[in-house]
Amino acid sequence: METMQKYYISTSIAYINAEPHIGFLLELVSADILARYHQQLGEEVFFLTGTDEHGAKVAQAAEKAGQETQKYADQVSEKFRELTKEYNIGISEFIRTTDPKHIEYVQNAWKKLAEKKVLEKRSYTGHYCTGCEAFKTEREIVDGKCTIHETPVEKIVEENWFLVISPEVKAKIKEWLPAVYPAHKQNEILNILDEYDSISVSRPKETLKWGIEVPNDPDQVMYVWVDALLNYVTGILVAGKKIEDVWQNQTQIIGKDILKFHAIIWPALLIALDLPLPKQLLVHGFVNVEGKKMSKSLGNVITPTQLRERYGVDATRYLLFRQLNFYDDSSFSWSEFDAIYNGELANGIGNLTARLIGLLNRLPNGQEKVVQYLKSLDSEPIKNISPLKQVDYSATLQQVNELLKEGDGWISDQKPWTWTEEDWSKYDVASFKPLTKLFEASVLLHPFIPNTVESIRDQLHSLKSDPLFPRLTK
Repeated sequence: METMQKYYISTSIAYINAEPHIGFLLELVSADILARYHQQLGEEVFFLTGTDEHGAKVAQAAEKAGQETQKYADQVSEKFRELTKEYNIGISEFIRTTDPKHIEYVQNAWKKLAEKKVLEKRSYTGHYCTGCEAFKTEREIVDGKCTIHETPVEKIVEENWFLVISPEVKAKIKEWLPAVYPAHKQNEILNILDEYDSISVSRPKETLKWGIEVPNDPDQVMYVWVDALLNYVTGILVAGKKIEDVWQNQTQIIGKDILKFHAIIWPALLIALDLPLPKQLLVHGFVNVEGKKMSKSLGNVITPTQLRERYGVDATRYLLFRQLNFYDDSSFSWSEFDAIYNGELANGIGNLTARLIGLLNRLPNGQEKVVQYLKSLDSEPIKNISPLKQVDYSATLQQVNELLKEGDGWISDQKPWTWTEEDWSKYDVASFKPLTKLFEASVLLHPFIPNTVESIRDQLHSLKSDPLFPRLTK
């Protein structure tokens, strides 16, 4: 019996100092699209997401909310879990860094790092950004502020544990860097890698109370990123699986602001723990709003709930990858989402499906012939030429729209509404080009809008039309 190829995909885990927004939704849906595509290819998929629940910002957010920290973590984490259900995200496991199994593995991993003698304790002076939960290098500070959060950094002197990144480890990271995509992100890491001979992996408990205690050093708490990064391993264990059975053909999707952690600290940890490095690290850009940075202070945060209430789940999944540029910074616009919804979903795929069903109902024994024809079509060649094979979301949707235009164009050219009954009786359903084009488009679309594709197929089998995407009128 042939063994199924395995595919492991993960998002970054969401930091719970704030509720879900469009940026994390984009990442979550992007991973779901790839998971569904690899399932189309017949692969066994393990899909992990979850929440990062330790660190100073979480403790501060809980205090501001007037809640005990663990209770606050439970409530916010549940909102991210619900998001996966609301948006039809087919995860295999939802990992929480407060899970006892996660904590146990992280502490055992620390002990292994200590045995490997890659940990050193020493005094350190550095500039710390609470927003990033990270010490910043000189190039990451401009006018005394973090370049990401644009807030002042704090000069800190403290005794911490450090992970030593040896020249040999750096050489292995450089060999691995082609796994990072887009390619220009590789250069970002190459430009800073030599600055990291070591990196702080703990903080004094008096400074950071909410975190995992360092084994054999009760005055120290693990740096939140060391704890969080290991979720990609612990999520497998929490799911009741063996690491070696899942940890292969791995793709990780992250935002550009956490590239350094995933392309320097994470590989260094994996090398020390004798685990393989990811096969792909996909890095997406930021989502701005109408050209401005998204922030609570500006009141322009776009939430998944807002999007779902206006467009519905599948339409939102489609629009995220049609209007936004996944691998670069993008500017969200309600007016552009509306225009694409009406132009490509209501007037495009929705209208073509309805027109097609209306015409096929004029075909003698049309329902039976359509069902038989659809069964005879082979989806394999279409899956194998999908741009998703190169992880190109935009090109896939472009290809879909070209197929739909071909189908619409054929109807406009042939004018089948003018055909007589005798014309229809002579017509072979296999020659009805729009049906073939809609089938091909549906195969490519399935990872993006799975429920809608199932509805299209149901409508084609029954030849009963029901609006897929009602037009937006306001």
